[in-house]
Amino acid sequence: MGGKVGVTIRIARNEAPRLGEVVDDLRSQGLSEVESHARFMIVNGNVDSDALDSLRSVKGVESVREDRVYKTQSH
Repeated sequence: MGGKVGVTIRIARNEAPRLGEVVDDLRSQGLSEVESHARFMIVNGNVDSDALDSLRSVKGVESVREDRVYKTQSH
């Protein structure tokens, strides 16, 4: 079982009229803490890392990218 990861999901532009429905589908696949940016057709949120492929399979999703987390190094 993977841990939670932040993701950035790009939605196909032609799916703009269905954005709310696509977001609901993403939530049903485990996406939480959802932020939807209709102007850019991007959705951000958190999901278990083992659910990334199920997000990619949602109709209207162009890409799912795991957000990079940068940690400062202490010396």
